[in-house]
Amino acid sequence: MSAEETMEALREFAPQADNMTQYLTSNVETSQPLPFDVDHGFAEYIKANCYDKRRSVVKNSVKEVESDELKQQILAHGEMIEKIKSDPELNSNYRFDAIYNEEKMRQICRVLAQRTMISQGRIVEISTCGEDRNIKVPESILDYQTIYFPPEKRIQIMKNITFNKKDVIPVYSDIAGETVESISIPNSLLFDYTDVNYFNQTAEHNLARAVKMAAEDKNTIKCSCCSSDPDKKVIRCYENRNCPCFIMNEKLQKFQKPTNGNSPAKFTSFEPIHFTSTDRHFYQHMGFACSELCGCEAKCTNNVLMIPNKRLFPVEMFRSNEKLGFGVRSNVLIPAGTPVTEFVGEIIGEQIHMENVNWNNIEYAYQVTYGEDDVMKQLVDQATFSKNYKSLIKDLYASISYYLDPTVCGNYARMASHSCAANMELVRVFQKSLSPAHIHLVMVAVTDIFPGTPITIDYGNDYATRLENKCQCGTFACLNGPESREMKNASHAEV
Repeated sequence: MSAEETMEALREFAPQADNMTQYLTSNVETSQPLPFDVDHGFAEYIKANCYDKRRSVVKNSVKEVESDELKQQILAHGEMIEKIKSDPELNSNYRFDAIYNEEKMRQICRVLAQRTMISQGRIVEISTCGEDRNIKVPESILDYQTIYFPPEKRIQIMKNITFNKKDVIPVYSDIAGETVESISIPNSLLFDYTDVNYFNQTAEHNLARAVKMAAEDKNTIKCSCCSSDPDKKVIRCYENRNCPCFIMNEKLQKFQKPTNGNSPAKFTSFEPIHFTSTDRHFYQHMGFACSELCGCEAKCTNNVLMIPNKRLFPVEMFRSNEKLGFGVRSNVLIPAGTPVTEFVGEIIGEQIHMENVNWNNIEYAYQVTYGEDDVMKQLVDQATFSKNYKSLIKDLYASISYYLDPTVCGNYARMASHSCAANMELVRVFQKSLSPAHIHLVMVAVTDIFPGTPITIDYGNDYATRLENKCQCGTFACLNGPESREMKNASHAEV
């Protein structure tokens, strides 16, 4: 089902829904939607234009199901491997494998330690602490594997929260004592599912101007790379020194600060992204990807968004504790360095600063730009954009902080739980141009994530501090764990 057909279906299903009418007339998607094949229940869910109505719709499909975890993991792994083999781009280019290299594992532990100290608000204490090979990985770390094992009987709240047959994500409740009749369905679960970022062009007037100007050839970054060989499924853009997209990708790579003689992390289609610096990765690690506007049509080696867009890793949403809410996990191994999915939502910026606007979704939103961003100023200055476009986006970066807010529309990434030692890191990837609207927030696996392990991110030191005596992430670094006192005083090397 094309994007146009989907929109037509929405018009037919919900002509009187105020929120959908606004979506169709005022909201602009910032990238090409992924393939969509309408699943059962979509029309009824969309028609329900308030939380209470949606809750009633969802409750009608709640049922108890039996779960065989091992069987499901074996089945999910087989389906994923078959998906890789049958994909013309992935088949001969993508290698699915866990990390067995001891040196690489030490490097990963170094990064995990660095992220842990940042979560504790101890970034100033991080030091280079010697070379990677001098750090011994303790065997006791295996005691803190946080794999979740669901009960044999589960309550299935939704068979597919996406309502897309091409991307099935079930939702379960595993709370002890809860029944189909007593099931609690919070508002936070009743959002509209989307795969792409969007913004309201009325509220975000200047961002709308930037997107319109970015569509002009002189303000668009795209390549003409192609092949005369019809059997060649993947174009080698990343290896082409003249590819405009690769050139911008390489410029972004130079802002990294790798330590101990390591090479910068690469943002390619098929190679893992292994972090090597001790800085905040969000600020320093950025990439630029080819798009459907390019001659390669994004079927190339310079598209780090390829694997996320393939929806390669099957996931489910679940909850086992009502206070903690829903989390998300996969039944297959996610290798370290894999870009897994995007964190998507509404791009919010200008409207936060409007009078009489009470925006209080900060708990779910993720900040993607910061005022006085010198890195972005340098990039824009170096680009060959038009004078007016340069001036506009430099002003946007200097004066407005933009967020991705998934409260109304988002994807499963919004359900990633907090962890004091998160297994995912968020990085920015640009596509087509360099305005805030062209940012993709990509979740990358920091370490191997074993089947059943909840996918986690670091909500930030402020959040971690509030949870200091309540956190239940269960990791070796948990501020509420049995070794919290030692962890708070340990050096980077010790962590």
